[in-house]
Amino acid sequence: MDFQEFRVADRALITVDSNAIDDEIRSVDRLRALVDFAEEHNSGWSSPVFGPPIARLSVQFFVGNRFLGDFGVGTDFLAAQGCGYFYSRAVSAADRQKLIALIGVPDPYATAKR
Repeated sequence: MDFQEFRVADRALITVDSNAIDDEIRSVDRLRALVDFAEEHNSGWSSPVFGPPIARLSVQFFVGNRFLGDFGVGTDFLAAQGCGYFYSRAVSAADRQKLIALIGVPDPYATAKR
C-alpha cells in the first residue's frame, strides 16, 4: 500500500457506519499523525477473494473536494480504499488502540458491560 497520496490531504472526515460523526479534521499535525500511522502499516495488505472486511470506524481523506481514499479500523483489522481497490490487513490490539486514539473518538466496537 502506498499512503503517500494522503499527505496532500487538507481535511479528513471521521465516519462510523458511513455516517459522519465529528467535525472535519483540518489540523495539519493530526492529519500528519494519521498518515504516519498508515505508512507505518503499509505492508501485509491483501484483497481477499470474498472481499475485505468493512471497518465501522473510518477516516476519509480529501484535498479540496477530491476524495483521496480512506483508512479504517475494525475489531482486528485495518481497511483501506485508495490505491485502486479495497484492501485489508491484520492489526495488533495495541496498534488498533493507538489508531483509535489518533482518530480521537470512542471505539464503536466497545460495548457497555452491565
